Amino acid sequence: MLCLSLGDSLAVGVGQKLPECRVEAEVGITSARFVTERLAPERADRVVISLGVNDGAAAHTLENLARVRSAVTARSVVWLLPFGHDPARRAIRTIASRFGDRTIDTSPYVGGDRLHPADAGYRTLARMVLPVPTNVMVGPDHDVGGDSGPTPASASARTTRLRPPHPAPQSARSHPRSGTPPFPRSDR
Repeated sequence: MLCLSLGDSLAVGVGQKLPECRVEAEVGITSARFVTERLAPERADRVVISLGVNDGAAAHTLENLARVRSAVTARSVVWLLPFGHDPARRAIRTIASRFGDRTIDTSPYVGGDRLHPADAGYRTLARMVLPVPTNVMVGPDHDVGGDSGPTPASASARTTRLRPPHPAPQSARSHPRSGTPPFPRSDR
């Protein structure tokens, strides 16, 4: 399988913008409920995970996120960091760091409800979930470098931050020779 999007409403939104992704996510789901009702061993090239924001002050968020991550084997695992919600952000960063996963901060893309991105924000986040080299596996039995054992607890997570979309200057809007946009537009 190419891609899997696991978790809550943020995972639903990003997964919908990645047509190659199977979405195993539900709006409003807590990490405890995800572990109880949906958790299964998963293998994919790319996995996007968003969980923890609906937990509130739950004491078991960190443990639940670790269980979810331990069930995943992938070439690339990306965690979505929700805007605000500091306890969820800390738990996500801790687990991402433990497994050497990447994080994407959704803060620059949130809409009026201060959590969920608008359609353009979800498209941008989806583009940030890039393929990784085919010789790298990340999972409970694989480290970031290949097959030398489990990921060390000291592995640091990488956070991807891009600037929010702004109108580009005229010179950056199209290819200077062909006049075509530099990236294909998905909204056509």
